[in-house]
Amino acid sequence: MPTKAAIVTRSQSTSSISSDNLNKNEPLTFEDIDSTLINLRDSTHAIAGDSGSKEVSQGDTVTIAGGTGISTSVSGSTVTIEGTSQAQGITFQAPDSSQIAVSDGNILPVAGAGGITIGTSNGTLTVDASTINNAINIDGGSSTTTYGGTTTINGGTSA
Repeated sequence: MPTKAAIVTRSQSTSSISSDNLNKNEPLTFEDIDSTLINLRDSTHAIAGDSGSKEVSQGDTVTIAGGTGISTSVSGSTVTIEGTSQAQGITFQAPDSSQIAVSDGNILPVAGAGGITIGTSNGTLTVDASTINNAINIDGGSSTTTYGGTTTINGGTSA
């Protein structure tokens, strides 16, 4: 268990020094020395966390506690903090409100249909609908014109 430093002073039990007086340019008095020792013994430090900070005095114990999925342990002078994955997965929702949940570490399956192709390159997902665009004549033309075997929409010729 930690303790405050045990000190011996000549005559004082409380400090009379309230601010620094560096380079006093004269010998320290017994009062100066006693007060300095008392101030050193009674100094504090602050420990800060997400929710604020706490002043820690000499002789206090700082406790590091785990939270949800977090554990702590001490071995010698080492504190180890370990955590399990806190990820929550992800859910995709389609325009028709149907959903697919992808758990942590799993893969979201992606497939094309109706002339749409799906590909990946360098970590980028590409959706390609060019086969649909090539099968529909939207530039006029005659009713006998074909694009990939599909006749034009609306037939007729452009004005």
